[in-house]
This record gives sequence, C-alpha cells and structure tokens, in this order.
Amino acid sequence: MYVQFQIPANRSAPGWPVIMVHGSTHTGAALESTPDGREGWYPYFVRQGIATYVVDQSGRGRSGVDQSVLHEAEARLTAGDTARAAELLPAMQRITDNGAWTAWFGHLVPAGSNVTNGRLIVHGDSGDPELGTAAKPHVAPQFPLTAVAEYYKQLVPNAEATLPGSTCMSCEPQTLTPANTWTPQNLATLVEMLGGAIVATHSQSGIMGHHMVRILKERGHMDLVKGLITVEGGCSLPQSGLTAADFDAIPYLALKGDYTATNAQCQESVDAINARRADKLGTARAEYMKLDELGMLGVTHMMMLDKNNLEIADLMIDWVGQSVAKAPRR
Repeated sequence: MYVQFQIPANRSAPGWPVIMVHGSTHTGAALESTPDGREGWYPYFVRQGIATYVVDQSGRGRSGVDQSVLHEAEARLTAGDTARAAELLPAMQRITDNGAWTAWFGHLVPAGSNVTNGRLIVHGDSGDPELGTAAKPHVAPQFPLTAVAEYYKQLVPNAEATLPGSTCMSCEPQTLTPANTWTPQNLATLVEMLGGAIVATHSQSGIMGHHMVRILKERGHMDLVKGLITVEGGCSLPQSGLTAADFDAIPYLALKGDYTATNAQCQESVDAINARRADKLGTARAEYMKLDELGMLGVTHMMMLDKNNLEIADLMIDWVGQSVAKAPRR
C-alpha cells in the first residue's frame, strides 16, 4: 500500500498522527487539493500541526497491483480459450461519468442523455425535481462545479479487484472482498508502525476502517487505534466482526453531509456504543454528526473538495481535540 506523509515540526494536541483513506473510484489525490486549486485536507491538517498520512488503497492508484491474473487471462485468450479467459478477468468497477454527477451534484435530463449532451441540473436549481421545504432546504452544492471536468480526471477503476479475497469467521458475511482484505491489513500494519494513530475513512473505505480495528484486535493491538472517523461510509459492526464493546476506549465519529440520507448502520453503531455509556460501560465518545442538521447545507459526498472543505476539516479537528486523549511526548 502506497503511503505519503508530512510531519510538522511543531505538533498540536492531541499529538497522534492521522491516517486518511479515500473512497471508491478515487486515490489519495482527492485529499491533496481540490479540483479548482484550493488546499485539501492533507496539507491543511499538516498546517494545523498534525502529522498526516494519506494512502492509496491496496491495488489502487500508486499502490501495487497483482498483474498475474491479467497475464493468465491473456494466456488463455491467446490459446483460444475465451470462455475461461472471461471467467478469470476481474470486474474493475468505476463510477460512471453520469453516475458521478447524479450521485454527488444533481440531476441529468432527459432520460437516456449523458453528461456531454444532456442538461445538468444542479441541486437547488429552479428545474430541480427534488424541491426543498422549510424543514429540509434543498440548496446548491458547495462543490466547485466550474472545475468538475478537473474532478473527473481523478476517477480511476477499482483495480484491487485483481487481488484475492479472504475469509473472516467472525464477520457477517464471512467472505471478504479484495478491497476489505488488503487495505484493512495494511492500515493495521501502518497503525502499528506509527505506534498509534487516528484513522479517517471515506465512503467505500468506511467499512475498511472497521475491519482494520478487528485485525488490530486479533493482533492484540486494538489500543493503538486512538480514534476512528467514518465520512459517509459503512459503519456495520457485525459486518466487520466487531461489537459495541470494542469501542469502549476508541472515540468514534460518523459524519454525513447534506444530500446523503441518514445511514442506518452508522446510527445503529453509534446508538449501541452510547447505550453502553448509559450503562456506565466504556468511556470513549461516540457521535453521528449530521452537517445538514447543524445548518451546514450543500455539503456533498465529496466534502473534502467542497468550497467549505476547510470548515469541515476544522469540525473534525475540534472533535478529535475534545475526544482523543493526548499522546505522550515522544
């Protein structure tokens, strides 16, 4: 797994490093800067005195990929065995160009059109079919839409599909995808190498952060997870082989923007952890922070690139300052 990092000369409280993990179809580039040239979360966290590590998921971007499966498929194809070649080739998924628009920024009409010939209707536009209400305003996204073409250049296939999956006997389901196999293992190793860290995941990598916690638990190093932040990602404890008790000493934050519905998994996990606090079990803070309910409207799924991305970064940094115990001087 490729890892880049910056360590500031003067570190701020709480002093633990932060590891940032991108989501599906992206690489660590999404955390470096915005499509319109503004500062990303990665350099901003460093300027706030936080040692920051950004990864490319295993098998994605600058990380290594297993080419042997492709070579084997090519050999079968050359030998004329097209059926067996097709069976071997992995499905390297990528969000479509149309899907990136309709999932993050607005609507596309008419039906059957695409982003090059259709009408792109931004959330909150007069032609938006999803009208807002007084209780739930539907406003324009904070994303820099004038630079959306630059954003599209970041989108890559999920090449980790070339890697093998694995089995987790405590997980539901027990069969793990390549994505939920290798990045969690490498994140666990990185946390161990750092002697403790806060891990912030996004979207697809949300559940990977949970699998990382399970792996560190199995290795007897769960105490090295100083905090887990999930930005609009999966939060299932059963799926990752965990229970609420595993977060008795791990601060836990789930975060959502304006256009994504409340994640039932995240709500259930936070509620289960806080139920233990009500029973005087555990001490670590657990919170589901819903930015739209806090009055921060227009925050997209790609909030690290939004126009108010640094304001959101400050919320995360403040939460860490309030929730994570300070690191000893090293």
